[in-house]
Amino acid sequence: MSVEKSEPELMALGSTTRQYWLLQIAGWSAMALLSFLSLTIWYNPGEWQPAMHTLLQSFLGIFISHPLRWVATMTWSSSWLVRTVTNGAAVVAASLVWTAARLASFTWLTGEAIPPSDWGGWVFASVIVFGAWSFCYHALKYYRAWFLQRQFLAEARNEMLLAQASAREESFRRLEAEKHFRETQLRMLKYQLSPHFLLNALNSVSYLVHRDDKATALDMLARIGDFLRMSLEHHDELLHTLEEELTALQLYLGIERVRFGDRLQTEFRIDDAARSVLVPSLLLQPLVENSIKHALGRQTKPTLITVSAQVSGDRLQLTVQDDGPGPAGMSRSGSETGIGLLNVRQRLVSAYGDASSLEMTAAEPQGLIVSMSIPLVAEGAEGDVQDAVRASPEPVDV
Repeated sequence: MSVEKSEPELMALGSTTRQYWLLQIAGWSAMALLSFLSLTIWYNPGEWQPAMHTLLQSFLGIFISHPLRWVATMTWSSSWLVRTVTNGAAVVAASLVWTAARLASFTWLTGEAIPPSDWGGWVFASVIVFGAWSFCYHALKYYRAWFLQRQFLAEARNEMLLAQASAREESFRRLEAEKHFRETQLRMLKYQLSPHFLLNALNSVSYLVHRDDKATALDMLARIGDFLRMSLEHHDELLHTLEEELTALQLYLGIERVRFGDRLQTEFRIDDAARSVLVPSLLLQPLVENSIKHALGRQTKPTLITVSAQVSGDRLQLTVQDDGPGPAGMSRSGSETGIGLLNVRQRLVSAYGDASSLEMTAAEPQGLIVSMSIPLVAEGAEGDVQDAVRASPEPVDV
C-alpha cells in the first residue's frame, strides 16, 4: 500500500536528495584533485593515462559509494551493534568492488598489470576512503537531525511567544475597550448632573422673578453663567484635583447663597496634602446640594454644611456633614433616592469599583454625614486609576 507524502515532506525530501548529490560529486571531485596533486603529478609527471585513471576511479567511486547511503538509511533506527556491523560490512564490500574496478581500469589504461603483492595496499586505501565516506555521511546525517530538531524547537518557541504576545495584545485591547466604556459611562453620569443642576437653578431664578426680585435674579443668572462656563471649559475632565473641585463647589455655593442668604453657612476643613489628590469631577456638588435640599430646605434656622477632606494612609477620606433634621427628614429608609446621590454612588463604583465606599450616617445631636473613601491618586498619575477600574465589578446601569 502506497503512502502519499505531503507537499512539505516532498519538498524536504527533494532538498535532501539534491544536497546529497552535490556533496557526493564535490567530495569525489576533491578526492580526485587530492590524488592527482599528491600521487599522479609526482610519480607519473606528463603522462595522461595515470591522470585519466585518477579521474575515472573518482567517477566510479560516486556510484560504488551510493549503496552505502541506502544501507545507512535502512539501519538508521537499528541498534548501535547492528548498525556498526552492517555498515562496516558494506564499507568492506564497497572497498573490494572499488579496488577491483581501480585495478582493472589502471591495467586497461596503462597496459601495466599490478602484481598481487600490491593489492593489499590498494584494498587498505579503499577501506580508508569508504570508511571516511561512511563516517562523513553519518556525521552529516546526525548534524541534520540535530539542526532540524533545534529548528523545530525554535519554531515551537516562536509560536509560543507569538501566542503569548497575541494573548497580551488581546488582553490589552480588552482592557482598553473596558477603559473607554468606563470613561463613556462616567461622562454619561457626569452629563446627567448638568440638566439636574440647571433645572434646580432655573427654578430658583423663576421663584425670584415671581417675587419681583429682579436684582437678585440677575445676580443668580450671572453666577449660573460663571458655573456653566467653568463646566464647559472642563467638560471632558473625568478627574481633576480636589482643589479644582472645591473651586467649582464655591461657584455653586455662590449661586445658592443668592437664594438663601445668611441661612446657608459653610465650613471647609481641607488638609493641604489632600488638595492635589485626583477626584471625579463634580463629586461634592451633588452632596452639598442634597444637604441644602434636605437640611436647609426643611428648617428655618441657619444650616451649617461642613466639607472635610483628609489623607489617611493610601486613601482620601471625604465627608459632607450638615446639622439638619438628619436621615429621618429625607425619607423613611434614609436611602439616597435623589438623582445626585445615586449619581455619585454610581460614579464611584464605575471609577474605583470595590476600592471606593460611600456611607450615610446620622450626626450627633442631629444632622447627616455622607462619608466617602477613595484610593489616593496624586495629580499627574491618572493612569493609576485604571488599576482600580480593572479591578472593579460589573458596570452599573445608568
